[in-house]
Amino acid sequence: IKCESKKKGFSLHFYNDHGKRRLLCHMDDFGMKGQSFRCDIYLEPTSQNSMVIATPFKKKAHFYYNQKINNLKAGGYAKIGDKTLDFNRDSFGVLDWGRGVWTYKNTWYWSSVNASRDGVPFGFNLGYGFGDTNSASENMLFVGDKAYKLNDVRFDISLKENGKLDYLAPWKFRSQSGDIDITFTPIIDRHSDTNLLILRSNQHQVFGTFSGSFVVNGEEFFFYDLPGFAEKVFNKW
Repeated sequence: IKCESKKKGFSLHFYNDHGKRRLLCHMDDFGMKGQSFRCDIYLEPTSQNSMVIATPFKKKAHFYYNQKINNLKAGGYAKIGDKTLDFNRDSFGVLDWGRGVWTYKNTWYWSSVNASRDGVPFGFNLGYGFGDTNSASENMLFVGDKAYKLNDVRFDISLKENGKLDYLAPWKFRSQSGDIDITFTPIIDRHSDTNLLILRSNQHQVFGTFSGSFVVNGEEFFFYDLPGFAEKVFNKW
């Protein structure tokens, strides 16, 4: 399977060969400094398990079908200007794919970690905020080739003195049952706000490190300083 997008100064290629993926991209003018960007990245699954959910909305004929594949082993490189980042045996990625019919106004919370814990692939997918999730959630923990289903989660984002959200202060992740206890320490907030009045996308995608624990079927999984991201996104479309 191959998908391509090309125009002057830009090209993007996605290849999928029975689950093994390759991403090829170049941009002549990338970012605020206008540097060139190139990448050649390979992604290979470490487990047959993934998160798949069809989330209904209360509005008739509206839904979101989504698959997220955690702990994709990454290889290759990315280059910005004269700086090159090589992906090694400890590099992982995540695939987020979805299709649906959305309602006009939505807010979602999503967090993903894809890393290694004691030499074993370790990752999780946590999210909520849109649709009717009474029957199921997208919350899952992945350890090696095993997958564990989680129930509810809430992201507690710190507040500034003026009452606004402080995205660069520590976040807390909790669940009603107590099986999720995580602290997220932000490093950088990738914020963008496209506001065309009737259309808007206000995104805070925050990268940092996660420490905490999950309790699943009486078994406790501890982890410390794993890289990942958490986001809050508001859309009108």
